[in-house]
Amino acid sequence: MGETCGMSQMDAKSRLMAEFSSQSSLGPEARIVKQQDVDLWQVSEAYHELIAYINTVSTTIQGLRLNDSYPVSPAITRLAGIFDQLEVMVHANPPLAVDKAASFVSSIEQGNKAYRRWSRSMLRSIYPMVEKAVPASKCHYVNELGQYLSGSFGNATRIDYGTGHELSFLFFQCSLFRAQILQEEDIAASALVIFARYLKFVRRLQVTYTMESAGNNGAYSLDTFQFVPFLWGVAQLSYAAPFPPLQMLDADVISRYKSDYLLIGCVSHVLDTKMGPFAMHSSQLWSLAALSSWSKIHRGLLFMYLDEVLTQFEILQHIRFGKLMPFSEAKNGRQLEQAKLGVMSPLRRRQLELNLGEEDQRQKAPDEHPHKKSAKSAQQIGSPSLGSTEFKDSESILSVGTTNTSLTDASVHLRAPSKDDVEAVDKPL
Repeated sequence: MGETCGMSQMDAKSRLMAEFSSQSSLGPEARIVKQQDVDLWQVSEAYHELIAYINTVSTTIQGLRLNDSYPVSPAITRLAGIFDQLEVMVHANPPLAVDKAASFVSSIEQGNKAYRRWSRSMLRSIYPMVEKAVPASKCHYVNELGQYLSGSFGNATRIDYGTGHELSFLFFQCSLFRAQILQEEDIAASALVIFARYLKFVRRLQVTYTMESAGNNGAYSLDTFQFVPFLWGVAQLSYAAPFPPLQMLDADVISRYKSDYLLIGCVSHVLDTKMGPFAMHSSQLWSLAALSSWSKIHRGLLFMYLDEVLTQFEILQHIRFGKLMPFSEAKNGRQLEQAKLGVMSPLRRRQLELNLGEEDQRQKAPDEHPHKKSAKSAQQIGSPSLGSTEFKDSESILSVGTTNTSLTDASVHLRAPSKDDVEAVDKPL
């Protein structure tokens, strides 16, 4: 895929640095400084790009499990490697021993101060990490990408984490597509690889350093810190789900599927980290199981996210906006893009077509050795990407293949999987 920033020549780096220094703005800046700015945010280019990305991911990952076969490009692999380096920093900054003289409640409320030491190490290293993970031609985006990523791990002063930090990571992911570092075929992997890796890492930070929730009720009783993995986890289950919502809290379902679906992984994490009856400590999550379909749950969670997170000044005042995620007003006539749930996603359909093609080839070659057959079917995560598409800077990759409607009239296309759809997926190949 060409050189990364870290492998570029010194003269090229000097030229890029000169171009960067000549820019009038040194990077993203806070633009929501008063309550009235929330209204401007909701008509901004960044807001439209964020909703487009969230809903495009939801449409794309329907019917896909975390360990299914989908394109994972070298760019995805390099970006995932950032978290391996951040894990090393956690090892180098273990939590401080709790003062036995301090009360248990006091020590928990303050969090573990070793997090601040980890945060300082992260801030010193995160920009070089991003620089090495992106192509040399995209080095001028490192500052903006680094600010979004560094803001996604929590607050070092308060030692807390919340949905605002999660939102900063979504800005990072959106920007990777806007900068064309990631392409259309990376959409599924951006959620099922990159976001899943991020989720695993921030959970470790939260547990290791006893971080506080940045909100009064965490993610509004879904769990203490997160929101988006619930939304995308339900999207995974919105087509050909192996179990209905009523069974999402069953012990056998959790044990079997916690590594396959983001939602069940979230439920498992809640059970591991909270005490008492589930209906008491996670009432909102408990109530979701009573709904009749995954598509209805997704619609409810989406509107909850829009209302409880993306309109809250307390959260938005910390978000920064730059060239990739601009605060400027979106083009006239641009509508918010919607997820199309309850139908087979284009990626899932393409996978089935490829599997059917392989089956036809195997039937035409009956003498093929069994071990060759198993090797061919074992290409899971890490499959080569399906090529790339060039887009103009003014275009959004996320607009490709999606349906434009308005959120205000709640015109989400929802339907339960038909019998034919389910049979198409369950049919033995």
